[in-house]
Amino acid sequence: MTIGAGLFLGLLPLVAAPILFHLLKRRQRKTVMFSTELFFDSMKPRLSFHRKFREPLLLATRTLLLLFLLLALARLAFPGMGTFGGLSGDQAVVVVIDNSSSMVGQVAGSDRTKLSVALEGARVLLKNMDERGQAAVVLLVPDPAADRFGGMTTDKENLLNFLESIRVTEATGDPAKSLLRAAKMLEEVGSGGAMHIFTDLQEAEWKVPVLGPEDLDAGPNVFLHRVPSAESDTPNICPLGAELSARRILPNQPYSLQLLLRNDGDRDLDVRVNRTDSEHPLMQTIPVIVGAGGQKLVKLPIQPKAAGRHWVRVEIEGDGFDGDNRVFVPYVCENKGDIFYLGDKESQTFGLLPLALSPGGDGRFTSLVPVFLDPNELESRLEKKTPMLVVMTWSTASSLDAPTSALLDQYTQQGGNLMVLPAVDGGKSAGKPPAWIGADRGSLQTAPVSVPLRIAGAQSEFWFDLRGLDGRVRLGNAFTRKYHPLSFGQDAGYAPLLATGEDHRLLGLRKHGKGQIVVSGLAFGRTGDWSTLPRQKTFLVMAQPIALGAASGLVNANVSIVAGQPTRLMPGEGNEMSITTLLGDQVDWSGLKDNSPLLVRSGAYIVNMGQRESCLTVLPSEREGSSPFIEGDEISKWVASWRPTCVASTLSDEDDFRDDLDKSLAGTGLFLPFLLLALVCMMAEGILGSPAKKWKSSVTADSDDTLRSKTPADDKETS
Repeated sequence: MTIGAGLFLGLLPLVAAPILFHLLKRRQRKTVMFSTELFFDSMKPRLSFHRKFREPLLLATRTLLLLFLLLALARLAFPGMGTFGGLSGDQAVVVVIDNSSSMVGQVAGSDRTKLSVALEGARVLLKNMDERGQAAVVLLVPDPAADRFGGMTTDKENLLNFLESIRVTEATGDPAKSLLRAAKMLEEVGSGGAMHIFTDLQEAEWKVPVLGPEDLDAGPNVFLHRVPSAESDTPNICPLGAELSARRILPNQPYSLQLLLRNDGDRDLDVRVNRTDSEHPLMQTIPVIVGAGGQKLVKLPIQPKAAGRHWVRVEIEGDGFDGDNRVFVPYVCENKGDIFYLGDKESQTFGLLPLALSPGGDGRFTSLVPVFLDPNELESRLEKKTPMLVVMTWSTASSLDAPTSALLDQYTQQGGNLMVLPAVDGGKSAGKPPAWIGADRGSLQTAPVSVPLRIAGAQSEFWFDLRGLDGRVRLGNAFTRKYHPLSFGQDAGYAPLLATGEDHRLLGLRKHGKGQIVVSGLAFGRTGDWSTLPRQKTFLVMAQPIALGAASGLVNANVSIVAGQPTRLMPGEGNEMSITTLLGDQVDWSGLKDNSPLLVRSGAYIVNMGQRESCLTVLPSEREGSSPFIEGDEISKWVASWRPTCVASTLSDEDDFRDDLDKSLAGTGLFLPFLLLALVCMMAEGILGSPAKKWKSSVTADSDDTLRSKTPADDKETS
């Protein structure tokens, strides 16, 4: 209400002035009868009728004239409950802001982002609310980086400051949770109220059931403000996954970052993949072509020079949506890693494998240090340091005592890496290996001629670094003459990796708990009596996943999640957890694991749980750049199926948007209706309040008619 409106409404008591004047005019007077009055005695009923009918009408018109003039000058308005809803009085309002990744896109016909238009609309709503009205802001994606502000409040200034902290996330929102929270806020206030939703209506979020009739039917009015999206002719390329080729990273070792890309469009797209890391700030650009509707696996080389925390940042350039183009992968590089060989160093039992994994023997080149020890020493060594790999022969495996066997089983299940292979000299057979290994070797086979080795299970990640651009594994011309055929347990879950032409399996891999077991039917001797494989350059590359390929969580676990999803981490000691970032300042949190926040932005995070440290990669949501939007006739159908009281509008142009909001919030002006009513009353008063010659002539005419109708007999009777 304006100051002018209050002034004129304060004058409303003046409406009673005509009534008071009328009452004062009707004071009792002394009546004096004249003889001539008897002549007109017969006319008194008709004259009294006109006087009785005219005076109340005149009083009413004068009173209403003054009333309508004051109401018109007050410029009152009927509260607007159209597109944007009324905000007068103590009405409660909850504003729901869509801050999902798709809101980073541009508005149709504008160069502004959809989020900026939505926030502008929210500001106008809050600024036009009555001071007594309560309000709140709810985000479609809970964002720990935004200033926390919860519950209904009358402090509009604080809410406006909160709007300034809202940024686009890289997650997909959950409308059901957000709207239910907003409905409960309004229910607690108990004044009905309204819910205003600002969103681009992306199908990935809104096409699914949002709220049922039981949730909101008795609740507030819902006003849906759709921000239209600008169309793009360029397909979107989104990352589906990103992980390192090894779980444990050592200095000066070659690794690769495996980046899986998907093309959501109907045509091939040539994009640029820009890569930087913590040790190489200069950007490396790799051109990549992703086929229409297909996927592409991209390998980015990584070779850290020093131990410590590192990160890799990848940005995709040249596609149609920028909200999912950034990927950050953190990892921890260890100083050196030990490889435990259960056997004598001097016996050359393990052939060329120790040399392939550690050329210098001291870890200078590969950061892998060979440690030869007796099986009886294993327990004491494991208590001091966790090795990268434990290597033993089939003979040693068959002769393990029960405590050592149980210790190795536990080490592997907790994330350790184990390899079992024949001794170069054949070794001694002492029975079967432990059942938990899940494999056994057959008797030694000696072929009369060299038998070529072939790849079995080419799709296994074990062969990743040996796979060419065409997807084929390049092993080289490798042959064998001596080997032990392997037999795998039925439920062991072994994946064959190498075989002969006769389909004898010679190399296999299985996951065992969080670790892995690699079994071999080939010894890696120097002379080539067993196989020519150790002489191939590819043997050095093949040896790396044997030593580093376990899904080890003992030192450095790298977990990948999608933004907005609950964190999936390995259990640590206690219930305390802390989350820090390697890049940016999105979150710095500590507390109970059960209360950990959702990470809604892609980034590189370090999670500490007791003595366990994990690297966490948060990927952008792949649905935000590919899912279409609810548009056209689908909007009204969707709104009607969702909630009958929901009103939808489209907000596109900034100026029109603000004007529509202002008009709707101002309501329907009543100045013109009240002015017209005042004019009608003025005309009626002019007719009723005139000297009324017409009234007098009417009375005279009636009187003459009365006189002419009288007979002489009537006169005699009267006299």
